[in-house]
Amino acid sequence: MNLILVGFMGSGKTTVSTLLGEALQQPVYDLDDEVEKAACKLIPQIFADDGEASFRDLEHSALKEVVKRRQGILATGGGTPVAERNQRLLEHAQAPVILLTASPAETARRLGDGEGRPLASKLTPAELADLQDARRPAYDRCADLTIRTDKLSPTAVTELIIAFLRIHQDQKCLRALF
Repeated sequence: MNLILVGFMGSGKTTVSTLLGEALQQPVYDLDDEVEKAACKLIPQIFADDGEASFRDLEHSALKEVVKRRQGILATGGGTPVAERNQRLLEHAQAPVILLTASPAETARRLGDGEGRPLASKLTPAELADLQDARRPAYDRCADLTIRTDKLSPTAVTELIIAFLRIHQDQKCLRALF
């Protein structure tokens, strides 16, 4: 992987990964899509039929497969970095991990009624904020860079990430020289 995006639901991972893929001419992988392909079910159906634990096992398996790929951009699911086994995979992927964040109010606005998001559809705005806070330490442990997306367009977020990647690449080149 060239780059991995993590963050809470509604932080912009899917939109930004698509823009990055276009700008960098790299394939884009959405972990939720990979889980759905493997299960031959949509995520809400996986949660309904098999429960969250089964979904998390499928998510881990999909993550293990996707991070093996040499090229591309990965948008993870909102809960992916919470599991320690997934944190280890993200760490060993040797790709920059970018954390996208949004305030609880902005997250609630973006998610609306939470349709298609099994966890979000069951939570009040206050519970959503609590879940966001509870996940934050796991996100922070994985992140090489954090970008708050509240007041930024997806294009602006994409430009910031590309600038970071250029700096990151320059640093790797300098380390190789010395």
